[in-house]
Amino acid sequence: MSRQRQTQKPTIDSRVRRLIFDHLVRTGRAPVMAEMAKELHRPLSEVNSALDRLCTTHAFIRSENGEIWRAAPFSAVPTAFNSQVGKRSWWGNCIWDALGILAALHRDGLVLASCGCCNTAMTLHVKRGAIQENEGRIHFAVPARRWYEDIVFT
Repeated sequence: MSRQRQTQKPTIDSRVRRLIFDHLVRTGRAPVMAEMAKELHRPLSEVNSALDRLCTTHAFIRSENGEIWRAAPFSAVPTAFNSQVGKRSWWGNCIWDALGILAALHRDGLVLASCGCCNTAMTLHVKRGAIQENEGRIHFAVPARRWYEDIVFT
C-alpha cells in the first residue's frame, strides 16, 4: 500500500526567510519590510511578527528602525568585508560571514577585507571552498560563545 505524501503549505516564517535570502542573493541588499509584505501579499504586521520570530534564532538581526540588519551570513549594511563573485558583491559583518557567503553560494570568489590593526587591504581568493593564500591570520577578538552578547561589537 503506497502512502501519498502530504504537501504542507510553507509557514509565513519560512516564506519570509526564503524571500529575504532570495532577495539578498539576487540584489545584494536586504528587502525592506514594506517590500516583503507586498511581495508576500500579507499584512505588514504579520511579516513583522514573522521576522521577530526569526530573530530569536540569531541568524536574523534587526536594526534600530526595525529593518533587517543581518541575515547570516549576509549584512544588510556596508561593512569592511565584501564578498565578490564576478561583478556581483555582498557584505558580511565579519571575515567569517564574508567567507560564509561564498560557501553558501557554492561559488569561487574574492573576499576584500582589511587588517584590523593597521587597515592594510587584504584580498582572499577562494576556489573550490578553500582560501588560496598561504599567509595571514583571521583573528576573533571575542570567543564564539559570547558573540551574541553584543553582536554589533563582535
